[in-house]
Order: sequence, then C-alpha cells, then structure tokens
Amino acid sequence: MLRSLALCFFALVAAAAEPAVERLFVLGDWGWADPDMERQYSLVRQNADLQRAVAKAMAAQAAKEPISGVVTTGDNFYPSGVKSVTDPRWTTSFEQVYASPALQVPWIASLGNHDHDHENSAKAQVDYAAKSKGRWIMPALYYAHHLPGQDIRVIVLDACSLSPRWNSRYFSAEAERETAAQWAWVETELAKPARWKVVVGHLPIRSQGIHSTEPEYIRRLAPLLEKHRVQLYLNGHNHHAELVKERGVAYVTCGNGSDLYPIGSGQGSEFIGAYAGFTALDFGREELVIRFFDAEGKVRHRAVQPR
Repeated sequence: MLRSLALCFFALVAAAAEPAVERLFVLGDWGWADPDMERQYSLVRQNADLQRAVAKAMAAQAAKEPISGVVTTGDNFYPSGVKSVTDPRWTTSFEQVYASPALQVPWIASLGNHDHDHENSAKAQVDYAAKSKGRWIMPALYYAHHLPGQDIRVIVLDACSLSPRWNSRYFSAEAERETAAQWAWVETELAKPARWKVVVGHLPIRSQGIHSTEPEYIRRLAPLLEKHRVQLYLNGHNHHAELVKERGVAYVTCGNGSDLYPIGSGQGSEFIGAYAGFTALDFGREELVIRFFDAEGKVRHRAVQPR
C-alpha cells in the first residue's frame, strides 16, 4: 500500500515538473541579409527586408510566448552558403538579424542545397556550432537532437546528399557509401522511442510549389515515417507555407523565411499560403499545435496533430 502511494506521489511530482507545452519555431530559406550585396542588387535588398520583417515577428512572438529553440529547414545562407566560420555573413545574416534576447536559444539547423553550393559551406556550418557556444546546433551534417521537456526527438537529415537530383556526387562510389550510411542511420534513429518524432529535411515529400516533390524521399523516406510513427516532417526548398496530412504524418513546408515562390492550387492541402513568415510548434503530452505566422505576427492557420 505504502509502495503504491509512493509511486503515485512520484508520478504526480514528475507530471507537475514537466512543462505543459514545449515550443519551437521553424524557419526556412532565410539568409539574405548582406549590406554589400544589398547595395548592389535590389532583389537581395528586397529579400533581406523580408528576412528582417520575419525576424521581428519571431522576436515579438517569442517575447510573449518563450521558445525552447528554432529549427531551420535549410538554405540558411544565400546565394552560396558561407565560406568559413569567420565569414561575415554569420554576423550580417544571422547574429545581427536574430539579435532579440527572446531568440537567444538553440538553433537546430539543417542544410539545404544552397548550403552545399560552396565547397566548404556545409563544413563551415558544422564548425560554427563549436564557436557559437550552444546557439547554433549542428554537430554533424546529419544528427539527432533531443528535447527532454516533452521527449521530442528531432532527426535532422543532410537532405540533398540523399538525392540524385541535388547531390552532384551521388553516383560515385564514395557518395554511394555515404548515402547508404545515412539511410542506415535514419532507420536506426527512427526506431528509437520518443513521445514525439520530428524529421527535418530540406526537400519536400508532400508539397505544391515550384520545386517538385523528391522522388527518393517518396520512395524511401515516407514509408519509414509511417512505419516508425513519425508525427511531423519539416521541409523548406519551396518558398511558401503549407500543411498536408497523410497516413498519420503532418508534412509542413516552411520555406518562407525571406523571398517567396509561386504556389499551386492547394488541392489536397489543409493549408497553403505564399507569404513571408515562420511556423510555431507547441508540443504537449497528447497533441501538437501547429501555427503558421506571417511577418506581421498574424496567425494564418492553426492545426492540431495528435500524438
């Protein structure tokens, strides 16, 4: 009897200590701010202004509702990534733009195709993680990150390396070994238990945008998401916001952190919109609330994804 009461007491204490909601922001396809390039090119200035407007909205929302981190869906630096850990774009397009105290949280970063454009760009982003002292999270080109508050396992892919359309080395012997190793790692990570499983890849699986969906992901990754009961897949690449729900997985496109691309009709999508903004994810014990914000801080759509 006493043992049962003690167990109940400790369970109640653990439940009380657990946060009611763990909140993350999602930002994709965002890094344009560069004063030198903005003076030379009006398009860069236009995109950088959108980036700053989104950052301002993120900061205002995070000040009202504190966040645990920011997840990036790739294309962190345009047009060709960063050259090294001392590249000035780290200052002009990251540190200075997202300088609000409310945004001084871990950025769980993934790589996009533009982050692979420069020979050393991907490595530079991995190397910056050590320099940033915990703000820029990227211990490797692909990795898993755990948030214990609501037991969220974030599995971050090196998305373009898995695609024959976006990896120029894909059919080389070395790249084949690297690709096979990453697919094996994905399966291992997805099999690990967690209350919430989130996969982050730059390339779309379910999306209506200027970039078509990724065939290799539809063939190989989507079945794994369903098999291992992944609740959320996050991508960028298409520069808009979108939500598609299929076979228990919520597919969220969040590539609207700066410039915008045309969108399709939205047929088959719960929500689609071409506007600059970000996405908020509120993880609870039994449900995930997904909110799509624009650059003015307005909620464009709200959805619930059950656990």
